[in-house]
Amino acid sequence: MATYVLLVREEETENFVVYKFGPDENSLGKIKLSKSDGECEEIEKVPGSTTNFYYLRAASRLIRILRENEGVFPDRTSYAS
Repeated sequence: MATYVLLVREEETENFVVYKFGPDENSLGKIKLSKSDGECEEIEKVPGSTTNFYYLRAASRLIRILRENEGVFPDRTSYAS
């Protein structure tokens, strides 16, 4: 089974970045990543989701961007496997 999580940047400051995330544009939660320590926080759950499935994959993608892209966050990205 394929996994896809869409991430759309909503806000970015010097200290953190906030993305909407979920399976598609019509069903998005929110995640916040601290740029200083790489800690993620789920601000809003994906509507209809009963697990942290999408959150964990979104967090994984954002942490990877922080480490590998020198903290340059794109407007849109995704997690796919």
